Amino acid sequence: DDAMAEPTEIEFTVWGSWDATYGLLMDEYTKTSNTTVTIISAPFGQYHDRLLTRFASGDLPDVGMIVDFDFARFQNRGFLTDLTHYVEAHPTWDINEPGYGHFYDVITDFFKSEGKPYAIPAEVNPMGIGYNIDMFEEFGVTTPYEHFQNDTWTWDTFVETAKEMMRGEGDEKIWGWTNGPVRIWNIVNRIWQNGGNIFNEDKTEVLVDQEAAVEAIQWKFDLYLVHELGPANLRSADAGAGGLFDQGRLALRDVGTWTRKGMEGSDINWGVVPQPKSVQYATWTGGFSYTIPVGAPNPDAAWDMIQYTASLEGAQFLLRNGHAGSSVKAAMESDSFLFEPPAHPESFLFMMDTVHPQPFIRRNQEFLEIWDREMDLIAIGEKSAEEAAIQIKTETEPLLEA
Repeated sequence: DDAMAEPTEIEFTVWGSWDATYGLLMDEYTKTSNTTVTIISAPFGQYHDRLLTRFASGDLPDVGMIVDFDFARFQNRGFLTDLTHYVEAHPTWDINEPGYGHFYDVITDFFKSEGKPYAIPAEVNPMGIGYNIDMFEEFGVTTPYEHFQNDTWTWDTFVETAKEMMRGEGDEKIWGWTNGPVRIWNIVNRIWQNGGNIFNEDKTEVLVDQEAAVEAIQWKFDLYLVHELGPANLRSADAGAGGLFDQGRLALRDVGTWTRKGMEGSDINWGVVPQPKSVQYATWTGGFSYTIPVGAPNPDAAWDMIQYTASLEGAQFLLRNGHAGSSVKAAMESDSFLFEPPAHPESFLFMMDTVHPQPFIRRNQEFLEIWDREMDLIAIGEKSAEEAAIQIKTETEPLLEA
């Protein structure tokens, strides 16, 4: 630790507006550390490509934020430092415990390769259903939370509830439900709820053409195509549901921990519940992570910053300053996260008990392109879920061998 006594400057790359949130945290960090942290931000759409270019050319930051679905792109190329020795040396984490005894285990395991940690998880973002409390009261309809409490919050109840809430015509119309652009994370949770999966556990087989998965995909798109619960047609590039919910013209919407920030300053009185179950409750959690590039100028100083950021204190600070959901379990169970709005924020903790590992593979970019293309064909009514699932299986199986 003598190295830590020397003044050090490190560079930390982030995307979007994270520089503001992390800037505040780094102000706290540098009060007790001899390290100065420079934060470099890029727009999310370009961030990972730019970072990959920097890694490839050897122009390395000390710490790089990397999102889950792009992790494999960096890891496959050998760009990320094996963090085993750092985790083992941590005074309170235990590398042999699930989540090192500190983080949620699903998201921790996601950032391992062959059992070794190559990134430290920063956040979780389980997905549930948000609902307009005042609207339910006004219409006298049983709320999703009451259904959840009574164990009647099922797919069928969800559809009935959304239909009961629909009112009016044209610009005044109140819709039952919709969500944002339908990406894989909006659909795979439905597959899990129905007892299916996209891949087998070790990612050697595509299971998306099996009945449980096909039925769930069709159910999801039929919310729009058959039941007409919402105005969007659920293509991957369609506009989100936030606007309608905010205008008081939507009863139910898919939400995540990030919705709280999006609803800041809204007059809507809203609550959150888990997504309804078919055979079981299930949800997704994704999130980004902190990595140290192989060959980073100051790896020890980088690790010191990461372990501060991922400490309970750091995680709670981030939650109070704009982080949606933390990978640190104790932070999520504290009042830094469990505040209103929304009503029933503890629903997110229930969701975290039902999360499944992300269905991502080594050649993930190629897989997601196939997936989005086929889902869009279901959305516009050109393919059934079964036809799309067979096509996904045909094109994705060869990617698994690589």
